[in-house]
Amino acid sequence: MNQQISLGFPFPGLPPPSFPQRPRAIKGFGLALLAGIITMLAGIATTILALLYPGNVPGWLAPYIWGGVVIGVLLGILIILGAFLIWVRYWALGGIFVFLCSLANVYLVMVWFITVPWWPWIIMGAGLFALIIGAIGGVLGISGK
Repeated sequence: MNQQISLGFPFPGLPPPSFPQRPRAIKGFGLALLAGIITMLAGIATTILALLYPGNVPGWLAPYIWGGVVIGVLLGILIILGAFLIWVRYWALGGIFVFLCSLANVYLVMVWFITVPWWPWIIMGAGLFALIIGAIGGVLGISGK
């Protein structure tokens, strides 16, 4: 009986075996990137609106007006980071980043809602839109679509 260890080198006349690359999750990347940009814009717009109409900001929220920019930009950057993780084929990690940070948009949508005539509805709608497309983009990123 032959008990030698074979290292599995290919036959010299044949090329080494190769596998095709996994496809990129273009739909998940695009939706996540758009959600990150809209999240940043919604956070900035909410803070600008709170600075323009300081009388309509609730008393408990007044010391934290600049928090809208910080939270919006931070969530937007994390969503864009997740989008680029999806692009470089780390689908699960990027999809989880995008999904969870998009769900955190509820904070921007609900807490930073200010009762001024109709502008807050636009910002709230943009945050809700970013939440929905970010969640869809995260799920598409996790599934590799």
